[in-house]
Amino acid sequence: MNARDSVRSHPWRWLAAAGIVVFLVALGAAVLYVRSLLQPERFTTLLQSQLANAGLMLSLDKPAAPALWPRPAVQLQGFRLSSIGSTAPLLAATEARIVVPWRALLHRELAIQRLEIQSPRIDLDQVQALTSKLPHAQGAPQLPRIGAGIRITNGTLVRDDEPLLFDIDAETGALLPDVPFHLTASAHDGADRAGRLALEALPHHQGDTLRFDRIRLAARLDGGAGIDVAGSAAWKGGPDAAAALQGSLTLPARAIANGSSVAPTSGAASTPRKYAVAMQIAPARGATPLVAILKLDGANEHVDVRVPPLALLDWWRGVLTAAPGKPLGLPPLQGRAQVDAVDYGPLRMRGVRVDAGPEVAPLVAGSAPAPASTTTKKEVAH
Repeated sequence: MNARDSVRSHPWRWLAAAGIVVFLVALGAAVLYVRSLLQPERFTTLLQSQLANAGLMLSLDKPAAPALWPRPAVQLQGFRLSSIGSTAPLLAATEARIVVPWRALLHRELAIQRLEIQSPRIDLDQVQALTSKLPHAQGAPQLPRIGAGIRITNGTLVRDDEPLLFDIDAETGALLPDVPFHLTASAHDGADRAGRLALEALPHHQGDTLRFDRIRLAARLDGGAGIDVAGSAAWKGGPDAAAALQGSLTLPARAIANGSSVAPTSGAASTPRKYAVAMQIAPARGATPLVAILKLDGANEHVDVRVPPLALLDWWRGVLTAAPGKPLGLPPLQGRAQVDAVDYGPLRMRGVRVDAGPEVAPLVAGSAPAPASTTTKKEVAH
């Protein structure tokens, strides 16, 4: 039987074969067309420009390459982010991807949907060095415009080359005015205790003020600790900042043993401690500095303290650099606290009452515990 007779005898089989060939040719042409549209150098240049606006420099071990599966993207090898002027990377990863939206690609628009980073190593020392270089300018602040989301999977946070957090998974949306922003993150420490964080906010400009409305912050730690607050914040530049957040705070329950409160044990039947929490930031006005106010209200526990953050930072620097024998000033805290019990490691205190203010006398160096445990306790009942 010749080919013509075969076609006459089995027409549908030949039509199907012809259809498959046409489909494969069309698919190959589409792949080549999409690859020609990607042009990886365009997107790496755009990403480098956006990162430079945030004080970051991007470097790669190899030229970027196009990738089509599972979505159009630009593949990056040997991905490193460094603070401009620094040679030490604050983030390094073997692989990363610039995900390109189909709509932008087909319309030949230059846009980035998301930056995906796999197994990065994040250096906390370099991150802190970068934040210390950020300008503290007076006047109307501007929101950094970051049009792409970021996704990090299986990251590690290190400090002094020692791992602090493992299995970091984080994802953010675009950071743009009048566009809802979100951040979700999870990680665990060396003791395999996990934590989760979720943040939502709507940033926008109102005159010379940068506002964050519809703030929702929720954080949870294994063991029962968690916080869930909502509110708004505003910033006019420098110390002219204000915020108001309220919600709830949950702390792990204390098991009852021998008539006294102790740290919870495995399987202990007890109820977590819940508090109503309110946090407020009052802006600096004249000689009055920026002040953070914290209020906690539980069944039998109450905290109401005022802390000037900038003065507290100056106080801590003074503690670290104090000469031997020099009196140690108390931290700049004001307020009162009534707490049933404090359990932290080997520290056990019961019936704690605190009255802190400027009238409390400073401590003489050597007569108090180490600086980290220096407090403004005026009255402590055991």
